[in-house]
Amino acid sequence: MTVIDELMVLLDDKTARTLDECSFVLPDRTRQTLSSTLGRLVAKGWVTIERDRLRRINTYAITEAGTAAITRTLQHLKLADDDTWNRRWLFVFFNIPESQRKFRDVLRNRLANIGFGRVQNSVWATARDIQFEFEDLLSIQMIRDSITLLHPTLDEAEEVAMMKAFDWDWGTLNTEYTRFIKRAETFLESKAHDNYQAKLLVYCYSKLLSQDPKLPSHLEPNKYMRSRAHEFYKKVQPYCYD
Repeated sequence: MTVIDELMVLLDDKTARTLDECSFVLPDRTRQTLSSTLGRLVAKGWVTIERDRLRRINTYAITEAGTAAITRTLQHLKLADDDTWNRRWLFVFFNIPESQRKFRDVLRNRLANIGFGRVQNSVWATARDIQFEFEDLLSIQMIRDSITLLHPTLDEAEEVAMMKAFDWDWGTLNTEYTRFIKRAETFLESKAHDNYQAKLLVYCYSKLLSQDPKLPSHLEPNKYMRSRAHEFYKKVQPYCYD
């Protein structure tokens, strides 16, 4: 869990907080770390700052853009809950010239971080329609004019061939799912079920899902921990509410 995750989940209840109040909830983080991270979130447009120069107090609150970022991540929970997969995939093809390399790198990095597999540098695919995760990039004309999106339906043989051709980082995901399960177990075994900690666990799980292709179980590797992690998510989720 990153300090950005911790602060965004904390502020997502729409309550404005001072640095002292953030520090009280997050005692394992130094004030300097919290202050610098809040500054980065302000610069990103996800958090606003209100300065009280008389009392020398700054108050921080989440913005609509910050709330939208959290909502976008949490959407992956619904995709993972959906057992009625229609066998449609999302393919992204693009051809961005070397002279516009910065746009190409931004797009590749985004696709790599939201569960797409790569067969070559300009051909990527995932099993769910997560176009919402890169709609902002499609507003850039250079990217929009250089990209093609396809939603093919594949048969079983084609899916198996896809799994051999495309590259997903299963090992890293499995390690992170295992860590989530251990944190969830510790939370559920504790006597105090703080709703903030529950929300943080759910958000961190949704971030893992956002990096996962969310394939049907028969296409996932053996001993893959996503289904087990989802069971723990369902046990933690009710504690998100007072």
